[in-house]
Amino acid sequence: METDAMVELSREFAGIAAEIHNGDGGTVLRRVLDLAVKHVHGCTSASIAVINGAHFRTLLASDEVAERLDALQFEFDQGPAVQAARTEVTCLLFDVQTEPRWRRFVDGAATATAVRSALSLPLTGETSAALTCYGEAAAAFDDEAIDIATILAAHASTLLALSEASDHAANLETALQHSREIGAALGILMAHRKVTQDDAFAMLRRASQNLHRKLREVAAEVVETGTLPEVPAPAAADKSAQDGSAQHGSAVPQPSATP
Repeated sequence: METDAMVELSREFAGIAAEIHNGDGGTVLRRVLDLAVKHVHGCTSASIAVINGAHFRTLLASDEVAERLDALQFEFDQGPAVQAARTEVTCLLFDVQTEPRWRRFVDGAATATAVRSALSLPLTGETSAALTCYGEAAAAFDDEAIDIATILAAHASTLLALSEASDHAANLETALQHSREIGAALGILMAHRKVTQDDAFAMLRRASQNLHRKLREVAAEVVETGTLPEVPAPAAADKSAQDGSAQHGSAVPQPSATP
């Protein structure tokens, strides 16, 4: 790589590092893909795919070609991205026309796109994932390209880890908030109704079922109002009862015939 190109790439890496803790994760990951296409020699398309159990999905893709190639791997449950994410080992596909592995994927890729090679690097984190660079030339990725892609994969791994930590913290805070509201509601009912904790919880549960609302929503209302929400009278049942009374009530007297 020429000196000017190395300086530019270093600056862009530094920019990504600065944005990792300040910017939007999705936006920075998009920049990682842009840099892969721009600086990884031979890369014409790129994607980040994640695996959650048996579920595969493309988190981000540089274009429709990358999305299509990811989809083929998900469909056939094989390919460099799938293997890299599952085994945490970098996978290099030299040429779809001669590759003996992943035959269904490479046959599909050769038919559907002009891509002939791929480089997939695992991303570390709780979620299995891979950064994949696709190239339209056979054996598109040399040692320098692999080195640059490896650095980009490290940045992408950091972003995914931060995103996972942020989601976990948000979910934990939400769970704690709901738990606090339910606990406060139980305390209010126990004090006002002079009942045990189990009885108070049973009241909340019945109200939740009868109102077709989530337990935490009913608890929040108890905390706000100091009492259980009222269950509306069953309008449909009242109407049926009224209709039944009308049908079985006294018949309307008919005028007698003229003698």
